[in-house]
Amino acid sequence: MVQEPGRPGPSSVTAPVTMAERPVASAELGFFSVEDYFTQRDEVKKRQHAIAFDHECTVHASKKEQKADQILQLLKKRDNLRVYKAASPRVGYGGQQHPRFAGDHFLSNESLIEQTDVFRVAHHMPKGAHLHIHFNACLDPSVLLEVAKNMDRMFITSDLPLILDHSSFNYDRCEIQFSLLPPEKERPGNLFSATYQPRQTMPFKQFLNEFSSHNPHISVDEWLERKLLFDEEEAHNKLQTCSGAWQKFNGRTRMMKGLFNYESAYRIYTRRCLEEFVRDNIQYAEIRPNFMKTNQLYVDDASRTINNEGIMHIIIDEYNKFQAQTQGYFGGLKIIYCTPRVFSREQVRFALNECRAFKKRWPEWIAGFDLVGEEAEPNPLKTFVPELLEFRKLCIEENLDIPFLFHCGETLNIGTETDENLLDALLLDAKRIGHGFALARQPYVMERMKERGICLELCPISNEVLGLTPRVGGHAMYTLLANNVHCTVNSDNGTFFRSTLSHDFYQVMIGKSDMSLHGWRQLIEWSLQHSCMSIDERQNVRAEWEKRWDAFLDWMLEEYGAIADGNDAGH
Repeated sequence: MVQEPGRPGPSSVTAPVTMAERPVASAELGFFSVEDYFTQRDEVKKRQHAIAFDHECTVHASKKEQKADQILQLLKKRDNLRVYKAASPRVGYGGQQHPRFAGDHFLSNESLIEQTDVFRVAHHMPKGAHLHIHFNACLDPSVLLEVAKNMDRMFITSDLPLILDHSSFNYDRCEIQFSLLPPEKERPGNLFSATYQPRQTMPFKQFLNEFSSHNPHISVDEWLERKLLFDEEEAHNKLQTCSGAWQKFNGRTRMMKGLFNYESAYRIYTRRCLEEFVRDNIQYAEIRPNFMKTNQLYVDDASRTINNEGIMHIIIDEYNKFQAQTQGYFGGLKIIYCTPRVFSREQVRFALNECRAFKKRWPEWIAGFDLVGEEAEPNPLKTFVPELLEFRKLCIEENLDIPFLFHCGETLNIGTETDENLLDALLLDAKRIGHGFALARQPYVMERMKERGICLELCPISNEVLGLTPRVGGHAMYTLLANNVHCTVNSDNGTFFRSTLSHDFYQVMIGKSDMSLHGWRQLIEWSLQHSCMSIDERQNVRAEWEKRWDAFLDWMLEEYGAIADGNDAGH
């Protein structure tokens, strides 16, 4: 079953229960009998299921899908026994033993997740469209670190000298940054010297050669990768806040920036990203590179910069090379023009004008426009209303389709300018909302977004690590889905979380006990429906996805069919 745009949603299937429809019951007990109670209880459950977000996919499921879902539910139980209950409990406060369980902190469960069959199924599943990917942080940290090792003009800096002494305080607390520099911009210094001054530059190759003699307790590769990865204590300790988590996040983006801002790295990263999409069974993607008036993408010898047009050329060139050489299938890539929300109105106006120019030059490549960065920082959406309205007016006059795809509602704030971004996104006629975590707390805005067909780009793991929910089971997405808000699943900044899109789909499945294969399918269908593909592009990608979905079901039945045929899920 494929739900096409305009098809009646689940909410139209069954009308609400009216007073006249309710069975007359005993005044004393409320029900005629225990049997009557359970009859009415079953009826309420039936009516609730009839308005569920996955109702259409459930009632139209093929026999193969029904059996595959039966297998998936059994695999969840088996994983619980084989992986989580079999793992040693963790010791908490006062020696309390805490058993491992699916849905605990992602950062502590990641190694267990990858032992599960449900994750294996999620990895094999064709995922449709990936719509929320920050292009500078979606691959394993080792990718850019390895490229940087071979760059003659790559330098490393720190805000603290790396002095070990009797503790590793500076090694733990320092913020590392990288820069590709011409000779005149060097500020020579040795990070391992007590006289080192913040942000003095040390050749990266020299740093690599000297590291082990100053800190023999960890390899340089492991240490650098740890600097880019969140750990559980950092994300979930009792004093951590969303603001504190964002401080750590922003430090990591600054570290990534220097590893990403030269041509070789950008080209290699683009190619590896496309390879990862194919490996993770993604059929189409919309990436979010950052564009700004004063970008810092350099040629490899740091002698000159490459402007935003040059960045577009690199992405398009690497995509075309990839498509000419790949043996797998990838249906398409588009670019969401992003610029930082901390910029001034003048800088944002420049970005909006350049976005229009890019759409005219590369109409098939530009998907939409977004403002990115921590939402609680200065400049809520309403700051840029004059510029955004002017942009919309010019797009209409020039017959340009550049939808707004705003980051909004990525916050726990209530009644502030930050969560009011959702209201402005509604009035500005956004096509999709990045995150939308706070939307359930604004019921009027939520209903209007549903009426307009505005879709949310869910990022479950990112929201957990950055403090919006302690565990996936408390994520707002389940409330939003219960209200039939269209949603998609996305990985956001997988580099920092050790995650891929398969991990996010896994989290969605185990965060809700009755989440089914049909729920996964509905989320995937919405990702295709709400993408920025043309009609022809969408038809082609959907057709390929349908073939892959059917093959995926066959794989599940062949690989795990014996479980559904009667084998004990615990053995």
